[in-house]
Amino acid sequence: MAGALAPGRGTAGAVSRGGLLLGLLLPTHCTVCGAPRAGFGGGGVCDACWDALPTIEPAAACPTCALPGDGSRCAGCRREAPPVAAACALGLYAGRLKRLVGAFKFAGHDVLAPAAARRLAGRLRQAGPVVAEAVVPVPSTRSRNRERGYDPGAELGRALAAELRLPCRRLLARTRDGAPQSSLPAARRRANVAGVFRASPGARGKRLLLVDDVLTTGATAFEAARTLLAAGASRVDLAVLARTPEPGEEPAESA
Repeated sequence: MAGALAPGRGTAGAVSRGGLLLGLLLPTHCTVCGAPRAGFGGGGVCDACWDALPTIEPAAACPTCALPGDGSRCAGCRREAPPVAAACALGLYAGRLKRLVGAFKFAGHDVLAPAAARRLAGRLRQAGPVVAEAVVPVPSTRSRNRERGYDPGAELGRALAAELRLPCRRLLARTRDGAPQSSLPAARRRANVAGVFRASPGARGKRLLLVDDVLTTGATAFEAARTLLAAGASRVDLAVLARTPEPGEEPAESA
């Protein structure tokens, strides 16, 4: 039976903890804008950058893929209904949020997870009641996790579960490592992740909240959701830190 995720023990996690201790002794700078930070907390991001993130209001986004719009289902979701019952994003993958996610995923800043999860939890509650019984992170590839020393999805999922007071369950596993989705054109992404996940029998009958960092075409997250539903999950919702905007709609950087 799947158990709760154990705390990360990667090298990057140790580096981040060391960085926190160092930050108590020396002035620190914001991970996103580089400006000196007056206080501590915030995962290494200054209050000004957290306040300036290009957030997405749930009432003005597609309810099943979180694409900004008029609050109704977008054209893509009307053509093909996603396997998730609802989707929510903290903000657009642009500007400061894009840099924040980059630091979290690629620069070893796993310490960002609790602060980001706290804001994502608030956005989920704003969207409506959280009906899930457990949080399930979308696992990254083994090779990328070895490079980073941690799994960003697991870190975010564990932190979000703590905020929502839900268990975090490792109900998905990767069956193989494929090419990074970010390296492929949109048309090839779905085929790249087809059959890439295996679900635990523990998903049967459960209402689950799937968690990932970025939603672009939805290929990875939706394949994960299909796998959980095929294993018997009664409902799968999706929460992500960032949703990519439509081409040409990235907001201008605020001062």
